[in-house]
Amino acid sequence: MSLQLLSNFLVDNLPPRAKHIISVKSTDSIPKVFKILAENGILSVPVLNESNRPIGLVDYVDIVCCVVQLINHTDLLGHDFYSILETEYLFKHTYASHITDLSERNPFIPVVQNASLLEAITIMTRHKLNRVPVISNEAKPGQEIGAHIVNLVTQSAVLSFISKNLDTLGSWVHKPLKELGFKEKEVISIDFNKRALDAFQLMAHHRVNGIAVNDEKGHIIANISARDLKEILNKSRMFDDLYISVGEFISKVRQQDFKAVNPSICCTLDESLQHLITKMAAARIHRVYLVNNERKPVGVVSIHDILEKLLEHVVPNEMAR
Repeated sequence: MSLQLLSNFLVDNLPPRAKHIISVKSTDSIPKVFKILAENGILSVPVLNESNRPIGLVDYVDIVCCVVQLINHTDLLGHDFYSILETEYLFKHTYASHITDLSERNPFIPVVQNASLLEAITIMTRHKLNRVPVISNEAKPGQEIGAHIVNLVTQSAVLSFISKNLDTLGSWVHKPLKELGFKEKEVISIDFNKRALDAFQLMAHHRVNGIAVNDEKGHIIANISARDLKEILNKSRMFDDLYISVGEFISKVRQQDFKAVNPSICCTLDESLQHLITKMAAARIHRVYLVNNERKPVGVVSIHDILEKLLEHVVPNEMAR
């Protein structure tokens, strides 16, 4: 039943179905791109060229990689005043076209309109994508002929769809994570006393959207993500807050938007996959940290991991290749 559901459901119908796809121009500055992402509550946005054709995607991790590269380029690690000014100038004069897939995790691999959700999920898992554009060559009134994006299939949207159709997946989703093959693995984390800059450098190095924040005893207390960079855009001295501690930085973000940095939701390997999917979909989060009895992080489960497990159980082996 689950295979039939995924095969028959079209990507065009996956909520949320936007009447207008939010996009940015290739000539838009990075602060403008960041503002568009933050104001619309989205994690990624298509970049269009002068002919309004998509040339790629930009997300928060691309922006983090850009910030870190600029800081390293101007040797801002010494917190020199003139280096700060130079970095801010370069940041404001770097454009969307310069950072499209800078993180090397957003290759533009689309599906066509009327493709199945199964096809989109397969592409996501095979290429480790967070989102898959849906393109159409049909021109609307006033629109030139050519490929244009009509929807974005995101991991969050897919997980939400799955959470509403758990009863079709079969009994395997009721099994504990351990029994399904989920294992402990290294967790990218940072001590809450380290600089916020160190956290974003870790994200850029590992090309990830967020990392765990631990207290002095190694217990996980929070998560810091690429989107938290919005804190620096509200300052006249843009990069000053990168030099305060991770704990202070998170507190500032919480005061402005508590939902963006709520305490990390965790689980254990004894929890069922069904419960984990429901929890992640309700909280609209992309990863959950696995913890031991002392609440120390011992692994992480991402939406990507769940989608891989989904295909493993519902798709015949020859189709999954």
